[in-house]
Amino acid sequence: MTPCAHGLADPRMCPDCRAANRRRSTTPGAPIQRATDVLVALAIAVRPDWNENDVRATLASAAITGTTWEQALVGLARLMVDGHAHPRELVPDTRDPLTPRRAPTPDVAHRGAELARQALTRQEQP
Repeated sequence: MTPCAHGLADPRMCPDCRAANRRRSTTPGAPIQRATDVLVALAIAVRPDWNENDVRATLASAAITGTTWEQALVGLARLMVDGHAHPRELVPDTRDPLTPRRAPTPDVAHRGAELARQALTRQEQP
């Protein structure tokens, strides 16, 4: 396999190459299914300090405010890997929408990737 133009050894791992391939594709993408119960279970497994009812209420609030399922999924995943985040940060505070959100720490993405690797290896082991 030849490296992609963006420097990654595997072009399938490059978001720019995948986006270009999607634009060239004539077939529709796979349908996205809402899996609220699974997302809540994942959030509670990753962050045992979170309350299940808070996560469900946050997802409901997000849907009411017009957040798409895809946005809620990605947003909640980002909050899960931030050790200082709370589920309610998914939906902006309507009382003061100009209040800036707390910025995540710089290592959040790396810690999230490491947590995902650990979760995947735990599931594969019998």
